[in-house]
Amino acid sequence: MVEFRQPLVQPYPLSQGYLRTLSVVKPTKTTMKQIIVLVFLLPIFTIAQVNINFLGQLDLVNQYNSEGNDIWGWVDGSGNEYAIVGLNDGTSVVDVTNPAAPVEVFYEPGMNSIWRDMKTYNGYAYVTTEAQNGLLIIDLNTLPGNTNLTTSYYNGPVGEEWQSAHNLYIDENGICYIFGANRDNGGAIMLDLNTDPINPTEVGAIENWYVHDGMARGDTLYLGHISDGHMSIWDVADKANPVLLGQQNTPGNFSHNLWVSDDGDHIYTTDEITNGYIGELDISDPLNIVETDRIQSSPGQDVIPHNAHFMNDYIITSYYRDGITIHDVSNHGNMVEVGNYDTSPMSGDGFNGAWGVYPWLPSGNIIVCDIETGLYILGPTYVRGCYLEGNVTDQVTTGPINGVSVEIVTSGVFDQTSIVGDYATGYSTPGTYDVIYSHPAYFDDTIFGVTLTNGVVTTQDVQLVPFVSYNLTVEIRDILNNPIENAEVLVVNNDFTYSGTTDANGEAIFTGFYDGTYNIFASKWGYNPHCMMSHTFTGAAAQTYPAFLADGYFDDFNLDMGWTVSGGAPDGIWEMADPVGTNFGGGLSNPEDDVADCGVNAYVTGNGGGQAGTDDVDQADAILTSPTMDLTGYNNPSISYSRWWLNAGGQGTPDDTLTVYVTDGITTMVVEQLTESSSDDAWVEHTFWVTDFVTLTADVQVIFATADWAANQGHLVEAGVDQFYVQESLSITPVPIEDIRAFPNPGNGTFSITIGDNLDNALLEVYDITGKLVLNKSLIGKNGINTVQIDNAGVCLFKILHSNDQIETIKVVNL
Repeated sequence: MVEFRQPLVQPYPLSQGYLRTLSVVKPTKTTMKQIIVLVFLLPIFTIAQVNINFLGQLDLVNQYNSEGNDIWGWVDGSGNEYAIVGLNDGTSVVDVTNPAAPVEVFYEPGMNSIWRDMKTYNGYAYVTTEAQNGLLIIDLNTLPGNTNLTTSYYNGPVGEEWQSAHNLYIDENGICYIFGANRDNGGAIMLDLNTDPINPTEVGAIENWYVHDGMARGDTLYLGHISDGHMSIWDVADKANPVLLGQQNTPGNFSHNLWVSDDGDHIYTTDEITNGYIGELDISDPLNIVETDRIQSSPGQDVIPHNAHFMNDYIITSYYRDGITIHDVSNHGNMVEVGNYDTSPMSGDGFNGAWGVYPWLPSGNIIVCDIETGLYILGPTYVRGCYLEGNVTDQVTTGPINGVSVEIVTSGVFDQTSIVGDYATGYSTPGTYDVIYSHPAYFDDTIFGVTLTNGVVTTQDVQLVPFVSYNLTVEIRDILNNPIENAEVLVVNNDFTYSGTTDANGEAIFTGFYDGTYNIFASKWGYNPHCMMSHTFTGAAAQTYPAFLADGYFDDFNLDMGWTVSGGAPDGIWEMADPVGTNFGGGLSNPEDDVADCGVNAYVTGNGGGQAGTDDVDQADAILTSPTMDLTGYNNPSISYSRWWLNAGGQGTPDDTLTVYVTDGITTMVVEQLTESSSDDAWVEHTFWVTDFVTLTADVQVIFATADWAANQGHLVEAGVDQFYVQESLSITPVPIEDIRAFPNPGNGTFSITIGDNLDNALLEVYDITGKLVLNKSLIGKNGINTVQIDNAGVCLFKILHSNDQIETIKVVNL
């Protein structure tokens, strides 16, 4: 699978309002006037830093008109320290012994690629790239005296050559592990560097899954399988016959990078996705790997972690737009951020900022490569966290409370309790703090004056007082006022989700319901859905919410109406979700939003976020099939849907398809087929008439089938479906306005409505002036009089519908 990243960003606008402390080197050919102009044109932003100091910088990015990528460190026999820095078009070796004055001593140009990864062993640097450049080998042994370094390239043994690889690792025994090469499945190739460092000997390979990154210690190899979502552990004592010891999914199911603790009992992983986590896994028993903690930098800000490294019970991570973070992991189960330095003026989601970090130089300095601004040398101060731990229970029942927010006031640190009510958090700076415990079903509680000390666990248990809850009954009926059984109901807000299915009385009863503002969805296949956004329940007493569904077929994918997913694609499987956008070529690859309808969901092919190629359709087909529709009662129905289709990128011209079929249960016909030429990063509505293709039966279905037909070429394949509906195409005779009356108007809370004989069993919806639905009910026709009670004063709209086709809207005034 080929990954894609954003291109080099443009200069940051002053309107972003950043303020940055700059280390200025006096230019040799710049006038004072030019300097003054430059000051005003420079991007301004504040460097966020805790326990990490700026020591020096070398902007290789501008020097080579390139981007930075990964980084590694090396020390020569005289104790001089070096940074080996990857750039798009080559590899730089920089002397960082004096961090205030770093000096580039060597540069090896190479083929263009945004990926370079490097490691060192026995005086040699080994560099991989996803360009067809082979394995670059740089002889560092002549440094510092001779900077005219010798280089060579390696492409694998005869008959088993490879030209590119994503990553590599070299263990203490001189075994080089090549990851993601363009050979076989892109697994892990093992090379022995000891006999001949510039002509390694291949001694084994693991090709069970694609490997994105990994590391090894002794005879144990740890691998991250990014596209498969898990990490694995291998016994490689016999390199020719590796043995799988265990595997485990990582917190975000997108295992990008991993590093094992010195004792080998824990492993730390990163998921390179929006709001991704650093995960802590107990691997002491590889057959029973257990996640013990997970943590985010800037939680909720969409930041993406990249590469994490373990050193002395700290995890040092390059965190893209959040720069560098240091987490204390000595207290297992409670990782605490104790240091950070932000190299990027940007924030939130995006592949910019700190790509790589190296923390093991003898000086203790950290070297960082920032994609946009190059090499940084930083000075860390390592401190242990101030740990705060405890348990939260219900004061009435004494049972544990799950999902309690724990906030250390003024620190910006939050945590949530587990299913057993436990929490474990902490802060980098000792002191006395107030701690707020909050949950939407409980009154907040603040504990004042909690003392936190570096390296010390402070225990604080809390009991919360619950709010009063009650029962909510959602009543679903058709426009004849008959109950609808087995309708799906969802009542949801940011704090609570209530979902269920109606019984024979058309009722879904939700216990433990709390006052608040909710979105309400109700539907059953064969009916048009009910959607009410921002309805407020008050009173803390049992309530009934009525909703009426008219016959028809309409799906905006807020509820599961029984669509089926099939196909052989391992990635990009159809899923109903709020779309998470991915970017490619300056536009969207996967949609960021659904069609502008009620709710936020759509069906999309994969929704993993991250890079454009992260969760698109790969290797085979992905098929989405509607439930059957009985169209025998229609005269000339049309079917409409909005679809998303993108086919781009990769090697060679994209040649994939999205095909839409309709079937009557016997005959299946192609409605439309989209190819690369019809690819578009937008929602497009399409309508077809069913009888143009098949017979009207009780078994009509629509099928959306897409695939990545070109294996190993990395083409992007993304599809989506939203706002699917059937409509009778025959025109409806307008109903004369005089056949519908509401009186008195203006009124004083009670209104009478009459409708004509030809509108028997119509439906009334009442909206207040803000557009909020305040009432819906079925109406009696044949000159019957309907009484409507309205509590909302002011202008209201009475909307009368029949078979879900709007007939008339009447403005009334309630005094």
